[in-house]
Amino acid sequence: MKKVIKFYAIWCGPCKVYGKTWDKVTPKFEDQVEFINIDIEKDTTGLAAKYKVKSIPHTVLIKEDGSEIQKSGRLSQEELEELILS
Repeated sequence: MKKVIKFYAIWCGPCKVYGKTWDKVTPKFEDQVEFINIDIEKDTTGLAAKYKVKSIPHTVLIKEDGSEIQKSGRLSQEELEELILS
């Protein structure tokens, strides 16, 4: 199963806007994709460091074969859906 990780912070304005897009898109794919939200200020998983997150919002798609696609910045609904389907 694919995984999509969203890195954000509660004080981040673009993250708040992206969160609304994220909330529209995730229900469409929840049976096909595992969605993970990580607040970078509370990240105890080490994933922000693993994926070298330098700016937020930041999105990582992990495909079934283990390959990754990373996108920095706020994605539009179309861009997020396209990423998920890639």
